[in-house]
Amino acid sequence: MFSKGMKRYFILMLIALLVVVFAGCGGTPPSSEKKEEAPKEQPQKIKLVAAHVLAPAHPYQAGFEKLNEIVKAKTNGQIEIEIHHSASLGEEEQMIESLQMGTIDISTISAAPLTAFVKEYMACDLPFTFASPEEAYKFYDGEIGDILFQKTEHLGLIGLAWWENGFRNFTNNVRPLANPADMKGLKIRTMNSPVHMASVKALGGDAVPVPFGELYSALQQGVVDGEENPIANIHSSRFYEVQKHVSLSRHFYDPSPLFISKKTMDKLTPEQQTILKEASIVARDHMRKIANEQEAGLVADLAKQGMTVTTLTPEQIKAFQDATKDVYKDFVDKIGADFLNKFYKAAGR
Repeated sequence: MFSKGMKRYFILMLIALLVVVFAGCGGTPPSSEKKEEAPKEQPQKIKLVAAHVLAPAHPYQAGFEKLNEIVKAKTNGQIEIEIHHSASLGEEEQMIESLQMGTIDISTISAAPLTAFVKEYMACDLPFTFASPEEAYKFYDGEIGDILFQKTEHLGLIGLAWWENGFRNFTNNVRPLANPADMKGLKIRTMNSPVHMASVKALGGDAVPVPFGELYSALQQGVVDGEENPIANIHSSRFYEVQKHVSLSRHFYDPSPLFISKKTMDKLTPEQQTILKEASIVARDHMRKIANEQEAGLVADLAKQGMTVTTLTPEQIKAFQDATKDVYKDFVDKIGADFLNKFYKAAGR
């Protein structure tokens, strides 16, 4: 039997031996529990605010929905586009300012409001430049479209694609418009475009610029007798409720460039920028297709809603063209002869 002192001695020696063994094996004995890995940081989601001035039934909305669908899928949900319609975030003039400040990220805007900033955009408003949508698409998707986009970059607006508002047509509450003489004395709402106003004046009408968001009430209250817009706008804005006649004059082709704020673009990675640009082209083709497919049915529905539809003959169209031919001469100096010559050469005119 060992004495208590000896037992204590052997226990201490055993403990010391164990410490030496474990130290030689690398320290403390391995734990059976696995250490938890730190969670990987998820990429931050980006919400882009898009806005346009027309009703949700307009092809603009379908274009933005397609754009969102593609971008969301290509970025695995990292980028999502929130769409605001019906001028809920302002008229087009306000949206230009919002794009510059970065409070709106993406918007499609008619050429007319851009003329206050870039004089060359006035060429887009000249009457009877194109005979068909296909002519206009080829034109704006080419060199001239690129040049115009370059001229808006200093504003902080980056062009993504040329969407469209389509060919514009006259409506009014007084009489059918089959010839320029029928326009005499009518108060016609136009966009705030010097070219549009000069063209209506050349036809004998009185051009009155009214913001689009106020147009329905202006027609309803008789502030103006008529207006001019693409068929999709006339129908989606229910102008048939406050107008009696529509004339298929197709006097202006209205391109609608799609812009992104430079402040927004600069925050995106090169890969995200590429996805957005490519998606804008696919969405452009989608909304153009819808616009073309809809137009005949919308015209028929305007007649069903009680409007008198006047389809102009080639001879009647030529009379409108002849009445507005001096508008071109009046704007040569304002637009710039060099650019205008290039514009018309590209258009085959």
